[in-house]
Amino acid sequence: MKMLLTTIKSENHASELELRYLYSIVADAPFTTAMKMYDELTLDLEIFDAIVRGQYNIVYFHIDENNERRIRTIAEMVKKAMPSSVIIAGGIQVSFDSKNFMAHNPCIDYLIRGEGETVLFNFLRTLITYEFDFANIAGLVYRDEDAIIVNPYDTFPALEDLPFPYDKTEIYDTGEVYYETIRGTADRSIYAQHYPDARVRSLSLNRVCTELRYFLVKRVGKIVFLDTYFNYNIERAYRIFEYIINNDNGITSFEMNIDGDKIDDETIRLLSEAREGLFTFNIDVASTNAETLAASGLRENIYQLMYNINRLMQSAKVDIKLSVTAGLPLETEQLFARSFNKVYGLAEGNAVSIKSLRVKRGALLREEAGKYGYIYCSETPYEVIATAMMPAIELIEIKSLSKVVRAFSGNEFKLSIPRLMTDTSMKPYEFFRKLSEYIFDNNLTSKLLSVESKYRIIYAFAVSLYEEINDSLKLQIFAETLHQDLENNLSSDAVRKFERRGWELETW
Repeated sequence: MKMLLTTIKSENHASELELRYLYSIVADAPFTTAMKMYDELTLDLEIFDAIVRGQYNIVYFHIDENNERRIRTIAEMVKKAMPSSVIIAGGIQVSFDSKNFMAHNPCIDYLIRGEGETVLFNFLRTLITYEFDFANIAGLVYRDEDAIIVNPYDTFPALEDLPFPYDKTEIYDTGEVYYETIRGTADRSIYAQHYPDARVRSLSLNRVCTELRYFLVKRVGKIVFLDTYFNYNIERAYRIFEYIINNDNGITSFEMNIDGDKIDDETIRLLSEAREGLFTFNIDVASTNAETLAASGLRENIYQLMYNINRLMQSAKVDIKLSVTAGLPLETEQLFARSFNKVYGLAEGNAVSIKSLRVKRGALLREEAGKYGYIYCSETPYEVIATAMMPAIELIEIKSLSKVVRAFSGNEFKLSIPRLMTDTSMKPYEFFRKLSEYIFDNNLTSKLLSVESKYRIIYAFAVSLYEEINDSLKLQIFAETLHQDLENNLSSDAVRKFERRGWELETW
C-alpha cells in the first residue's frame, strides 16, 4: 500500500507544519508513505499528473482557506483517474460544516475533523487490521452507503505527546521553517476560528529549547512561530526570549505573533539586549475604535496596547510589523481611516499592513453576520464584500490601498514619504488613497514589484502633488530626500544604473 500526504503551500503556513506533524505520526507505518508540499505556482494539472504517476492507494489532502478550491478540483480529477484510491481531506478549514463539505464533494471518501494526528493514526490502523471500525474513530467523517456520518471531535492530544515535526524530515532549505509551541488559541475575537476546546496547550520549556537548539545548529535563516499568541504567558515567553538571546548564532532570526497588551517592562529590558534583526514581532491592532473592538470581542482600551508598542520600539531592538483590519463590525471608512492613521503614526517607519476580514467557518462572526449586515463570498476564502456600515466600493478601494501600503511601507521610503505627507499636509490614509488612485489611473500596478520602479512612481506622484500646491522649492528638497532613501537602500552600482536611466516614467 502507498500513501501520499500532500498540500499546496499558501500564505497560511500552518498547513505545512500540520502536514509534517501528520507525516511524523504515520511515517513508520507498515506501508510506503510520501509527503509532498506543492508550490503555490505549480499548476493543478501538474499536481494531478504527479499524484496519478505515483499510483497511491491513499491520498490525503490538507486544506486551508487559500487552497481549498484548488484541492477540490485536483481531488476530483484524481478520483476519476484512480476510482479505487481512497481520498481523505483534513485541516481546520474542513473541520466545521463537515457534512455539507462531504455532500458537495463526492470525490472525498473520508474527512478528518480537528487536530488530525490521532484520528489519522486510528483510521490507518483500522484499515491495516481490516476492522473498518469507522463508527468508533472520533474525529472521522465517512460515508455509509448514501449517508454521511459525522463522528464527534476527538479529544485533542497533549502537545508534549506529539513527536517533533522535523524529526522524520530533513531540513534542506535553511531559509525559513515554521514552528509552534502552543495549540489552542488565546485569540477570542469573533472572527477567529475556534475548535470546541480552544484551551491553550503548550510544550514544556525544556522541549522548546531543545528543538530551537536543533534549528540553531542547522543555521536556518528564520524560524516563524505560528502561535497565537506567543506571549500568552508572559513569564514563559520571557524564558524563551532569554534562551534565544543567550544562544544567538548570529544567523537565525525569529518571527512571532505577539499580544501587544502583554508586553511588560522586564521583557522590554531583556529584548534591548538582543542583536539587531534577531526578532520580528507581528502585532495586530485591528482597530482603535472602542465600539468596534467591543463588537469584535477584543479589549476596548487601546491605550495600553499603543503605549506598549511605543515602549517596545523605543527601548528594544525588535522589528515591528503592525496591522489593522478592514471590515470589522460597526466600522465606517472614516473610522477605519482614523485607526489606520493612528497605527501608521505609531509605526514610525516600521511596516504597516491592512488585513481583509474573512467570515470563516467555525468563527462566531459567521453566526452573527446578519447582526452586522455582512455580505461575504460564499466560496473560500470568504472575504467580506460589504457590511451595514461599509459598502462594497469602499472595501474595494481599501483593498487596493492595502496593496500600495504594503509596497511603500518600510525602510525604502523612510525619509521621503513622511516629508511628502508633511509638505502636502496629508494624513497617512488620505496620502495612500491618493497614491493608490494615481497608480490605478496610470496603469502602474504591475510596476510595484520593482524597487527601482517604486522610486520613480513616488517621484512622479510627488511632482503632481507639488504642482497642485505650486511649490517647486519643496519639490527640489523632496527629490534630494528621495535620492537619499535610494542611496540608503540600493547598492552604489544600482544607484548609478538608476541615475543613467533617469527618474521620468517614460524611461522605463
